[in-house]
Amino acid sequence: MNALLVSILVNSALAGTADDTLKTVDEALVRATDTSSVMLAHTEVPGSSPKETSFKLMVKGEQRFVDFLGPADMKGTRVLVASPTQMFVWLPAYNKVRRVASHVKSQGFMGTMFSDADMSTSQFTIFYQADKLTETAELTTLKLTPKPDAKTAYAAIEMDVLKSNNLPAALRYFDDSGQHVKTETRTDYQCGETPKGTYCTPGLFKMVDHTRKDAFTTLTQTEVVINGGVADDVFSQRTLQRGL
Repeated sequence: MNALLVSILVNSALAGTADDTLKTVDEALVRATDTSSVMLAHTEVPGSSPKETSFKLMVKGEQRFVDFLGPADMKGTRVLVASPTQMFVWLPAYNKVRRVASHVKSQGFMGTMFSDADMSTSQFTIFYQADKLTETAELTTLKLTPKPDAKTAYAAIEMDVLKSNNLPAALRYFDDSGQHVKTETRTDYQCGETPKGTYCTPGLFKMVDHTRKDAFTTLTQTEVVINGGVADDVFSQRTLQRGL
């Protein structure tokens, strides 16, 4: 067997292993039928006063419903992620539902360092293929690149996957020029049992935007309920307008 053929076979095996690892991440991310929680957001931008917001978050499959609880100027604002490509927002001042256009989904989600695209991404294998970069006893590091014809917010993502729960510990996001633009960390995992096995969710998310002098947002997750029976009709434009 010549060296070229050996190289092709080895690279194919590694790619398959990396894609399998990414698949286990997706499976772990959606193992719960549904979750609900309260998120406390703290944002710091150099030169500005810190900003605090809070919202209720309900998740079911690829769907997300966000209901802002405060501050006063945000209360009543609601967001529906119907799918990875469909996001709608209800702004009380306009008294109407607006669809979030795909070309603005890279912008900050309600003043945070998390973009609309970040908030709507529930699984990765739909849009990305994986290669393995490094591996230790605790972590597997993958490089994710868009699948052909996939429209993604990032040109590449480096993901550190925890072997203990098959979930991300850190994600480093890169733009088309190869610049490392953002870093997300997920820590303080809280776990519970589901019919599909143990489900874990981060107690703390942190997103740092390196293009904005390392401005950052932390999301602290409280009041977590796993498999509490969130109704399907929560994830509808009707609920978006009338509220929960």
